[in-house]
Amino acid sequence: MTKSSITRRDFLNGTLIGTGAMLMGGDLIKMAHAAEVEGAVRPAGAPYYPPRWNGMRGSHAGSFERAHELAREGREDWRGVAETGEEYDLVVVGGGASGLAAAYFFQQAKEGAKVLILDNHDDFGGHAKRNQFESGGKMRMTYGGSQGLDNLSNWPEEMWTLMEELGIDLDRFETKTYDHSWYGRHGLNGGVYLDAKTWGRDYMIPADLGGMSPVMPGLGKGEQDIAAVFAATPLPDEAKKELIMLYTEKGASRVIRNFDETDIDSDNFPYDKFLREYWNVSHPATFQFLRKLPTDENGVGAEVLSVSEAIEGEMPGCVNLGKKYGMITDQDPSDPGYVHHFPDGNAGFCRAIVHAMIPKIAPDAGEIESAEDLVMADFDYGALDDPESNTRIRLSSTAIEVKHEGPVDSAEKVAVTYIFDGTPRRVRASNVIMACWNMIIPHVCRDLPEPQKEALALNVKIPYIFANVMVKNWQAIKASGIGATYCPTAYFHLMQCEYPVNMGGYEATEDADEPMPITLIRVPVPDELGMVPRDQFREGRGEILATTLEDFEIAVKEQLNGMYGANGFDADRDIEAITINRWPHGYSYTYFNLFDKGQTLEDGPHILARQKFGRIAIANSDAGANSWLDVGVVQGLRAVRELTGG
Repeated sequence: MTKSSITRRDFLNGTLIGTGAMLMGGDLIKMAHAAEVEGAVRPAGAPYYPPRWNGMRGSHAGSFERAHELAREGREDWRGVAETGEEYDLVVVGGGASGLAAAYFFQQAKEGAKVLILDNHDDFGGHAKRNQFESGGKMRMTYGGSQGLDNLSNWPEEMWTLMEELGIDLDRFETKTYDHSWYGRHGLNGGVYLDAKTWGRDYMIPADLGGMSPVMPGLGKGEQDIAAVFAATPLPDEAKKELIMLYTEKGASRVIRNFDETDIDSDNFPYDKFLREYWNVSHPATFQFLRKLPTDENGVGAEVLSVSEAIEGEMPGCVNLGKKYGMITDQDPSDPGYVHHFPDGNAGFCRAIVHAMIPKIAPDAGEIESAEDLVMADFDYGALDDPESNTRIRLSSTAIEVKHEGPVDSAEKVAVTYIFDGTPRRVRASNVIMACWNMIIPHVCRDLPEPQKEALALNVKIPYIFANVMVKNWQAIKASGIGATYCPTAYFHLMQCEYPVNMGGYEATEDADEPMPITLIRVPVPDELGMVPRDQFREGRGEILATTLEDFEIAVKEQLNGMYGANGFDADRDIEAITINRWPHGYSYTYFNLFDKGQTLEDGPHILARQKFGRIAIANSDAGANSWLDVGVVQGLRAVRELTGG
C-alpha cells in the first residue's frame, strides 16, 4: 500500500443535510435550532467578502434551514413561487469543487452555453473555504476544510489537463512553494498532548506518535527513544508498557507467526481484537490513547477498523505485518509528500476555476498567468451573478425542487425551484447536474426511483469541525518545540500550525512575534465503542449542530492553554480571532470492511445512486465514495459526459 493511497481525504462540495438528521432526538433538535442563530462576524461597512468573516462559518446560519424543512419536516408547499423567466442550458445545484468543475467541463463541451450554479452557502467552494484574518497589520489565510491536492498517482489524464488549463503547476508546489525546511528552521516537531482532565495533568509528549509528519512534510519526528518518551507521561504504568511494545513492535515476529498460523481474514477481523489476542494488550488507557489515531482519515474510532484497514493506516502493532505482506512499503525518497497546498487549501483551486469561467471576478489582479496570481487577489463577488456572463453563480440559494416538465423520457426542460432571500424562485434548464450531497437529493428530486433514493441516502457523511485560530504571535509554540499534535482525549483531536506555503506574494511567517493561523480539528467520535459508522456520524452531526459558538470558543481556549500555557500562552490575551468551520456533513462515506460487507468503490451503492435520470445527472464526491478533490472533479466530468454524450 503506497503512501498516496492512505493520505487524508479532502473535503469537497455541498448543499446541506439529509435523511440522517431525522434521527436526531427532539431535545437535540431544539438545542441545534437555538445554536443556529449565531452567525458570522462581519466587518461593518466592509464589502461583501466571506473569506474575511469570522465566527460560525461552514454550515452557517442561513445555509441549511430550508433544507431542514424539506428533508426533516417533509415540507412540500412553497407558496408564491416567482417565475423568473430565466432559462439556461445547464443548472448546477451545488457550487463546491465538483459543481464548479461540472460547469467548467460543460462550457468546454458546449461553447457559449448559459450555465447557472446555485449554492446554499454565502460563498462558493463547498468545503474548500478560505479563512482570512487580520492582526497587527498582517493578513494571514488558511483553509476552512478541504486542504490539499492528493492522490496524484491515481489521477486520470483529464485531471492533469485541467490543472494545466487553470495554470496550476504541481511541480512548483514540490520545489518552490512548499518550504520543506520551515519546521526544522524553527525547531518544530510533532507531539502528543495529554490533557489534565483525563490524565491528571497537562503534558506534551515531545515525539510524533500521531503520524503528523507525513501529513506535514518537514515536521520533525521529535524524540525517538520511545521507552523514555512514555516513561515521563502521566499514563498508567501498564499502559506505558503496552504502548512501548506496540510502537516499537517488539515481539512482532511472534505476532506475525501466530497471525500466519491462524490464517484469519484480515478484512473481517477487528483491529482492537487483534491487539488483545495477538499482542495481549488489555489496559483501557492503551486503547484510549490509540482510539483517535485513524479519526482524521476515517472519521471513526480505531475499534471500527479491520486489521487490513489498520495496516493501511500504519497503526501501531501492524507496521511489520503490513511490510511482510507488501501492504506497506517504504516511502520513495523522491516523493515530496503532502505538499500540494495553496495557502488557503483547495479554495485556491476553486478560485482558479471560478476565475477561468468569470474572469471579471478579479478586476484588480492585473495580468493573470497562473493560479498563483490569484492568491492575493480580492475577488469581486458582485461579478458572480452578472447577467452578461455565460456562467453565473448565485449564492445563498437553496434548491427545493428539481422536476422534469413532462414525462422523464421526453421532457425538454427541467424546472428548478430554489429559495433566495426568503422567496421561492424558479428557473428552467435543458440539463441539470445535482452536485450537492447525496442525502438531500431524494428530497429535491422527488421523482427519482425508490431504489436510487435509498442508495443516495446511504451516504451518511462524516461530521467535522475545523477551528481556525489567529494568534497574535507564536512564541509559545516555538518555545514548546511542538508545531502539530495528536490529542487522543482532548476536545479537538488534532492541532496544526499553518502549512509553510509561499505563493503569489503570500509568505509563511518567519518571525514568532508575528501573527499566525493555527488549526484545531474535531471529529465527534462517540463514547460508545464499536458503534456502526453511519450511526456514529449521525450522532456526531447532532452534537456539533447543538454546540454553540461560545462553547466551541471556550473549548479552543481551554485546549490551547493546556497545550501551551506552560510556555507562556494565554488564550484571552494571545488570540486575535476564531473562525469555526462547522461541517455536519463533511467527508464522503467510504466503505468499512467490518460493516459494509462486499461493498467496494467498484460496485457499492454509490454506483446506483449516481445514475442519470432523464435530463438530470449527479456529480459530487459521494458519487465516487471518496472525498479526494480529484474524485469530485472527475465525477463532475462524468456527469457532463452523460448529458452531452461526450
